[in-house]
Amino acid sequence: MMDKATRTEDRESNRRFYVLDGFRGIAAIIVVLFHYLGPDNYAFLSNSYIAVDLFFVLSGFVIYHSYADRVRSGMKGGRFINLRFSRLAPTVAVGVFLGAGATLAHYAATGREVDMSRFLLAHAGHLLFIPDLVDYHVPQTGIYELFPSNGPLWSIFFEFVASVCFIWFARIPRKGLWLYSLLSFAVLLAGCYYVMLTTGRALSPGVGFSPATFYLGFPRVFGAFFAGMAIYALTQEGRQPIIHSSPLLQSSALTLAVYTLISAVLLFPDPLSGIYPFLAIIAFCPALIALGGILAPEARWLRASSDYLGQLSFPLYCVHEPVRVLVTTHFSNMSWSLQILLAFGLAMAFSAFVLLVFDWLRVRQNLSAILKPVTG
Repeated sequence: MMDKATRTEDRESNRRFYVLDGFRGIAAIIVVLFHYLGPDNYAFLSNSYIAVDLFFVLSGFVIYHSYADRVRSGMKGGRFINLRFSRLAPTVAVGVFLGAGATLAHYAATGREVDMSRFLLAHAGHLLFIPDLVDYHVPQTGIYELFPSNGPLWSIFFEFVASVCFIWFARIPRKGLWLYSLLSFAVLLAGCYYVMLTTGRALSPGVGFSPATFYLGFPRVFGAFFAGMAIYALTQEGRQPIIHSSPLLQSSALTLAVYTLISAVLLFPDPLSGIYPFLAIIAFCPALIALGGILAPEARWLRASSDYLGQLSFPLYCVHEPVRVLVTTHFSNMSWSLQILLAFGLAMAFSAFVLLVFDWLRVRQNLSAILKPVTG
C-alpha cells in the first residue's frame, strides 16, 4: 500500500491525486506513532490502527484508476501480477531483511537461541508475502504475528491478495462494487462480534494480523478495497474532473483542513464501545478519500510535500518496526523518550535513503523485466 512505485498516479495519465498521496504519508506517520508510543500510553492512539484500513481503501481507488481500463481491454493476468509484485516486493524485501537482522540482534543481546533452519525458511516465504506458521515469540510484540520479525507486513499480504483479485474485480459493475463492499463489511462485523463473544476481547475491527483472527483479514481488506474502487467509479469515471471549474477545490487552505480532518479521524481517542472504528472504516475514511480525490491544490510547495509524503509512506511502513527494535536493543541505557526520537529519526532517514537508491537503480523496472519471461 505506498512507495514511489505505488504512489497515486498513473504514468499514462495526467491526473494526479496529490491529496491522496498526503493521506498516505499522514497515515504512515500515525501508524509509526501507534507502534512507537502505544495506545496504552496515549489514548489518542486508541483507534489509530484504522490507518491500515485507510491504506486498503486508497489501494482500491488507485489500482482502479491505474489498471481498470487496461484489465478490461485484455491485459494478461501474468502481466498485471508482474506489475503489482514489482511495485511491492523490493520495499517489502528491505523490511524482511531488516526485520530478520533486528530479531537476530535482539536474540543475540538477550542470549536466546534461534532455530536457523526454521528462521530462514520463514523469511524466504516472507519475501513472497507468505505469512509464517512458526511462533518466534518476537520480543518487541510478545504475541505471535503472521510476520513475527516485522509485524506490520501482515497488511501487505492482504493488500497483495486484494490487488491480484482485481483481475476479476475490475469487471464488476459499479453498483456491484458497493454491494460487495457492504457484504464484506457485514461479514467483518459479524466475525468481530463472534470473536468478542468467544474470547472476551473488545469489539474491534483490528483483526487479521495474527493466526487467531487471520481469516477475518479477508473481509477487512475486501470491504475497504471494494469501497475504494466504488469511490473512484462514482467520482472519477465518465466525467470531467470538477476541479477545473471550482477554485475552492484548488485551495491550499481546504487541503490543509482535510489533512487535519483525516488526522482527527485517525487520532480519535474513544472507541465508543467499539462502534467508532467501524464507523471510521465504513464511512469516514471512504468519504474523506472521495473528497481528497477531487481536490487539486495549486500551491507547488503543498503538491511537492504531499507527493513526497506519499512516496515515503511505504518504505516507512515497512522498516519502522525493525528500526525500533534495533534502537531499543543497542541503546537500552537511553531513556525511553530518547529511544523513540532516535528510532523515528532513523526510520525517516532510512526510508528516504531507500527511496533514493531504488529510484537511482530503477529497481522496480529491472525486477519487472526479470520476471517478464515467467509472468508474460
